[in-house]
Amino acid sequence: MAVQNQYMIVSSAIRIANASEQPHHVRLTAFLNLIAEAFHCVSATIYLAGGGEQRSLRRKISTLLPNGISDCNIPFGKGVAGKCAAKGKLLRRTAASLHPDESYTGSERHVDAYPITDGERFLGVLSLGFRDTPILDIDDSELLQVLITEASGVIRCKLALDDMNKQLEEHAFLYRISNAMLSTIKLNRLVHLILSALTSGTTPLFDRAMLFLANERTQTLQGMTGTARTGATETDAGTPAAPTPDILNIADDDIASLQQTEFCQLVKETRLPLDSSRNHISRAVLDRELVYVDNPKRNHPIDRPFNRRFGSTPFAVAPLIAHEQVIGAIIVDHSVSGRPLTPSELNLLQLFTNQAGMAAENSILYNRLEETNRNLHDIQARLLQGEKLAAIGKMAAGVAHELKNPLVSVGGFAGRLKKKLPAESEEWQYADLITREVHHLETMLTDILYFSKKTTICYAKCSINQIIDDALAVVTIPLEEKSIKVNKLLAARLPSVLGDYQQLRHVFINLFSNANDVMELGGMLEIESGPAKINGSRAVSVRVADTGAGILKEHIHTLFSPFFTTKEKGTGLGLSIAHKIITTHGGKIEVTNRKAGGAEFTVTIPVSP
Repeated sequence: MAVQNQYMIVSSAIRIANASEQPHHVRLTAFLNLIAEAFHCVSATIYLAGGGEQRSLRRKISTLLPNGISDCNIPFGKGVAGKCAAKGKLLRRTAASLHPDESYTGSERHVDAYPITDGERFLGVLSLGFRDTPILDIDDSELLQVLITEASGVIRCKLALDDMNKQLEEHAFLYRISNAMLSTIKLNRLVHLILSALTSGTTPLFDRAMLFLANERTQTLQGMTGTARTGATETDAGTPAAPTPDILNIADDDIASLQQTEFCQLVKETRLPLDSSRNHISRAVLDRELVYVDNPKRNHPIDRPFNRRFGSTPFAVAPLIAHEQVIGAIIVDHSVSGRPLTPSELNLLQLFTNQAGMAAENSILYNRLEETNRNLHDIQARLLQGEKLAAIGKMAAGVAHELKNPLVSVGGFAGRLKKKLPAESEEWQYADLITREVHHLETMLTDILYFSKKTTICYAKCSINQIIDDALAVVTIPLEEKSIKVNKLLAARLPSVLGDYQQLRHVFINLFSNANDVMELGGMLEIESGPAKINGSRAVSVRVADTGAGILKEHIHTLFSPFFTTKEKGTGLGLSIAHKIITTHGGKIEVTNRKAGGAEFTVTIPVSP
């Protein structure tokens, strides 16, 4: 096909990606128009994956849509886009294979679908429709991949913004209702605030909410009150809005009248035995944990009288804990739509009931109100400060993400210029300098992103000797360039370690690379593995020693601190990341100076964390 003006196309893509004043779907539509024009496509569409555990494509942005964006529902494995999403690789099919929700003009004979990913995270599918079989050369394919990478950056920003807005709304909800609950010591009013917060607002969290209080003396659960939103219709799961001012400022007389509704009276008439073998509410109270019942007709224990009274839609029970004592439970469901509760709804319910329990404690223990208020304000201030610090960390990670895409473009163009320029010419040296500096910046951003993300361990049985060999294979060329000799003393029949293979491999790559950096030509890298003990349990240890200049005494205690480095172009995060990985595995990493010169790192990892 030989796309013309590739430089202009990539430049336009970068400008579109950086047009932050435009909504994300507008930028993605501009991307699609650019791709369609460059590759002579009849249609170009991006299908975005649904959130959570949904294995389907739920939104589409297309050159064929009047508004650019609309909903869709394409299960993974269905249609061209769905099959591409399921397999995670390029697919080329005829238009007859399209799902009904896939956009097309009718003139397409062939459809190419490309997965859009961000690392290991699947974001969506790019679908291109052609009248004839497309023939893309290597340059065309590379250009299309660059454009897909830029589009994935915009999608990633959209998802990050959605997550941030959702978290802000959740925090605002919790903060406002917490203040509202702390504004009264009247138990009747407090109960109304708690339940109304769950079932009111512009986007109610639940259709119904009920409160049962536990009576240990009579071993019963007594229904106290219930609220149900009026005029309810089926809606998508969303983040709850904060209670409206009318609910927060309602008069006591109005609360009394609201508690005379048919549903509230039905709750008040209900009494359940405090026995976990007979109902789920008792199980939540006695086990002091949130219980989710996705099928009340089948999930044991089956409480048929309760199901007859309140229906058999999925419901959740969250215990109300006050002063280390369970005083009751809140039951919520989606009685109108009958849909299951989402994990985010359950998580927010748990956080909400925690605050509701504290508010109930204030009502019950009126004499401790002042002291409790002071403690809650201190905790609230620390939480807000923690959120600020977390927001700064997320922003830093977001900035790092945003910088990587332009750097990839700069480095790619510099590399291409370097290949076309005469070797060792002044222009070639400039391009070479740009390439090396871009590589340094990419390494720094990768370390920052790795350090800032939450470490998730994928446990599996690992051979520590195999990890060492694989890590050495990565740094073999740099070691050979400096004529570094490697002396391996790996113990045989070492027990397998239960850990994350890739993360542990990353640790030893870092240690071997650091050793190579500090040694002169002809140095010696010593690697020794063997059995060990840590906290009385079986473990394996690996000793990595070099013949460099060693470590200054004043640097020993700060060596694993973030951003501490003695290198001119180091990020100061390599050893911090290594320390984080090893401690997450329940192990330890130590460093000492050798008497003969050089540094010695000892990594000890438990066989089972």
